[in-house]
Amino acid sequence: MSTVDPGWESDDALLRDLKAALDERAGVPGHIRDAARAAWTWRTVDTELIALTSYDSVLDGELATRARAAQTARQLVFDAEGVSVQVEVTEVGVAGQVLPARPGRVVLLTATGPVEEAELDEVGMFLLGPPPRGPVRLRCEVGDDVVVTEWVNV
Repeated sequence: MSTVDPGWESDDALLRDLKAALDERAGVPGHIRDAARAAWTWRTVDTELIALTSYDSVLDGELATRARAAQTARQLVFDAEGVSVQVEVTEVGVAGQVLPARPGRVVLLTATGPVEEAELDEVGMFLLGPPPRGPVRLRCEVGDDVVVTEWVNV
């Protein structure tokens, strides 16, 4: 293992130390490097799957051709881990349904933390106040499952 001087006096010294560090990986067996790459690839699989099975009316090409003035609500659908979260966002609030319906709650989150929460009724419906502007996501706690949607800019 090489010794690295944290006070690099020049870019050349930094590049020399980086090259030495990268050369050390040559001693790592190939199957371990392959396993590390595979683990790194899987770090975002849940987010990628949600993105593949989500719907946002803002991104719907057919709806985009209609007059935007006629649209009063944004429709969002998130499907993951056997739970579907269907949401309608308007100026007055966020209404939605979690399916399959089970006892639980929904929490509206921003980057700074929880904003509001609501209990699910017997058919999985919930109602929240107007969301703050900017990125938000929902955390749905149903039974033993916790599903967190992707971030959506509202």
